[in-house]
Amino acid sequence: MLSTKEETILKIGLPRYLNTLPLRYYLKASPRLKIVLLPPREINLALDRGDLDAGLASSLFYAKNFRNFYILPDLSISAVGKVKSVILYHRVSLRELDNKNLGITPETETSFGLLRIILEEFYKVFPHYKFLDKPLSEIGVNHQELEGYLAIGDEALLFEKKDYFPYSTDLAEIWLEKTQFPFVFALFILRKEVIKDKKSLVKGFLKNIYFSRAKGLSSLEKLVRLSGINLDKDFALNYLKHLEYDFSGLKQRAFLYFCELLAKRGILQEIPVLNFFSL
Repeated sequence: MLSTKEETILKIGLPRYLNTLPLRYYLKASPRLKIVLLPPREINLALDRGDLDAGLASSLFYAKNFRNFYILPDLSISAVGKVKSVILYHRVSLRELDNKNLGITPETETSFGLLRIILEEFYKVFPHYKFLDKPLSEIGVNHQELEGYLAIGDEALLFEKKDYFPYSTDLAEIWLEKTQFPFVFALFILRKEVIKDKKSLVKGFLKNIYFSRAKGLSSLEKLVRLSGINLDKDFALNYLKHLEYDFSGLKQRAFLYFCELLAKRGILQEIPVLNFFSL
């Protein structure tokens, strides 16, 4: 049983990546708001366990668990074309990856689903997926048994400056080319049972994050300069300018189309319903 004090705190999970900086940098501190920075997969797990009330979760996690969550309106991490931080690095061309070993970062769910759609549905290529215990950058890149590696987030950005693999494929760019849709990587979702005791906190948080997003996107250069990130500032700024943070009607259709393709491949059992939190 949670204490009264714990019950009145809204616990929010955000990915600890550069791509969330415009959303979180100007969030106003509050004694009733707890922000936790985690890898995407850990946010999914914490939401599933009930350790978090809400979070910017993998869009595929929502698709698999939509009955238990609301979508917080007009919030996502999306891209129209190149995203730069969801990259398949590989030693041979895409069509030569059939039956080859691909390493998969443990930090992803949605991006792995997207990789499967691109390779299996669009290119008719069926590799052997090897799920790593840690990101490749943490265990060493000299894995000669791997013909490719799916990197996301800051690791993908760092690999862009290295020559570990001769080829790199931006998955969101291929998705746009094949479907004419943007791609939705993450959705801000809320556990349904939170509404009973914390609805006013959720509404207050939404005002807070909408303000933070507006201010962050209007001052990206300043935000990057002050962030202390371990990347070239011009590169980081260019990267952030490729991202979008809304969940418009077009992105909703794009997400549901992605779900249709996932269901076609048996990755999803049913198409999710978009359950929005009511303001």
